[in-house]
Amino acid sequence: MTSATATRPDRGSGRKPSAGRRTRSIAAVVALAAAGTAAWAIANQEPDPVPTTHKVVYEVTGPGGKAPLIRFATEGVNSTEQAETVDLPWRREVVLPAGPGLVVAQVMATNGEGESISCTITIDGHLVSNNTAKGEHSAVSCSNMITPELGGR
Repeated sequence: MTSATATRPDRGSGRKPSAGRRTRSIAAVVALAAAGTAAWAIANQEPDPVPTTHKVVYEVTGPGGKAPLIRFATEGVNSTEQAETVDLPWRREVVLPAGPGLVVAQVMATNGEGESISCTITIDGHLVSNNTAKGEHSAVSCSNMITPELGGR
């Protein structure tokens, strides 16, 4: 019984690799280099741009003439201010950042003896929120998230 055995060229024989094998080896090296370059580029991307700012205008109006309390955001969700026994109409301009993280423009007001009280928020000149509460001693609130690209939404 004869058996056929495949023989492989001796790797240490000094033979040169075939042209096909060289092409595949070069292609593999090029592919690895390209993948490494792409991975490096992704890992070393520029960070997101510095947060932008937006001009926010809060307004509270009502026929009652006074609001016992107005509270409004001055730094997104990080800080608020309040004004007590305020003559209406009332207006305050603030500059708020847009990102990173949650940034909200918000104003809340309580009504005194008037029949209603209203609030509005404009961001970069665009009306983004308005509400009215009816009745004496009612409360009204306006709020809106701020994003870097769109200002208020």
